[in-house]
Amino acid sequence: MYTERNSSNNSTASCTFNVSLFLRYAGTSVVVFGLLGNFLSILVFSRKTLRSRSCSIYFLALSVSDVHVLLGYTIETLLSYGFNIQLLSYPLMCKLIIFLIYASTDISNYLLTLAAIDRCILVSNYSVRFRFCRKSTAKLTVLIVVLVFSLINSHILIGFHVDETGSCLLMNTTYSSFYTNYYDSYIDIIKTVLLPFLIIFICNIFIIIKYTRRIHFSMAKISSKRKSRRRREKDRQLTWFLLSTSILFILLSLPSEINDFIRPHLSSNFQNIYSCQILTCATMLILIHQINHASHFYVYTLTGPIFRKEFQRLICLSPKQPRKKDFLIHLQQPSLTLNVSPQYDLDIHQVNNSHIPHSSNSSAYVSF
Repeated sequence: MYTERNSSNNSTASCTFNVSLFLRYAGTSVVVFGLLGNFLSILVFSRKTLRSRSCSIYFLALSVSDVHVLLGYTIETLLSYGFNIQLLSYPLMCKLIIFLIYASTDISNYLLTLAAIDRCILVSNYSVRFRFCRKSTAKLTVLIVVLVFSLINSHILIGFHVDETGSCLLMNTTYSSFYTNYYDSYIDIIKTVLLPFLIIFICNIFIIIKYTRRIHFSMAKISSKRKSRRRREKDRQLTWFLLSTSILFILLSLPSEINDFIRPHLSSNFQNIYSCQILTCATMLILIHQINHASHFYVYTLTGPIFRKEFQRLICLSPKQPRKKDFLIHLQQPSLTLNVSPQYDLDIHQVNNSHIPHSSNSSAYVSF
């Protein structure tokens, strides 16, 4: 990926399409709105109303991982090609940023996969949902995913270096051949896109079938507890979050991965002739891929009334409603109302004066 892009950077001056200008405006807009949306998603999913569900833990971790994806994209692509700021010319940044891009992208995709599995188990009738669909299980699973994919992509930390020209390139010919012909062409596509795609697709089909069968049964249950209805409503909306984000993942991630698979198989002569078009295509497809990580907050806001309500409470647009328990306690507290007239106060004062001796150093105060 990076060798072709670095080598084609020299021919951008002859391109009719200004890649730098495109990234400077379109790329900056995606990053700014994406970072803002993900930070807001973190705040909303951290609220008590939503963080009680196991699926919300996955969406919370997904927002954190998407922030890292966008930060890696900003340093590796936006600053380098849009603003000509070469932070990857430093050896440590070269290794860490490319590792961050690969690891965080894998983590985001598999967190979405875990959310699909969580929803799939929840709508099933098996007892395993009581063990898997829990907050503690979700937190442990998120930690395992982060550790596993950090280890899987750790070879990047030793496989990249900065050459004499200041370009971040592959270390040697052996690793370069493995990375270009196998890892970036087959292994990365299978583990990053195809495997999550298949799992998410199967889980979504199962969820849709289950919900379709339960429509009439759910509508027939008129009398049910309010707390149970709220719990089912949260689960239903979290499922819609999953379905919408899964569709975005499939539509926005596949084109970039297909391009990464095809490009290494192009002949050297073809790449030299059409280097400008190849770079332009790769830049646009990578930006489309980043939209997947930048748009989740806006999808949640459009598809989830509960998410919108919590977001409104977060920004103080909706006043906090008193809890039912506090309202009942307030009603049960006795209230005392005193209506003291001036004549009644005078009579009391006279009666007190008839029984209590006067003293020049004592004073009585009655406050109501």
